[in-house]
Amino acid sequence: MFIKRNIQTLREWWQSPVTIKERAVGALVGGIGGFWIGVFGRVGLGATPAPFGEVAIWATVIAVCGVVTGIVFPKPVVVILFPFSVFGGGN
Repeated sequence: MFIKRNIQTLREWWQSPVTIKERAVGALVGGIGGFWIGVFGRVGLGATPAPFGEVAIWATVIAVCGVVTGIVFPKPVVVILFPFSVFGGGN
């Protein structure tokens, strides 16, 4: 019963038209998630030690791509990048 209700709610949300609020949340989540993906992507894939300027450029470019993607496709971005956007937000 509980799972069926949640699946139905998710299905209704997914198929509903996108609102301005969802686009704003998608842009925010995409930007923050993209920042962390850029930081970890550069540090993990590039030669180490990585200069701070290079890590900052990667983080900025991927964050901008995340914002644009969050505006265009807000629902998938929120679902996929939300864990990355809350990384580092705790204690």
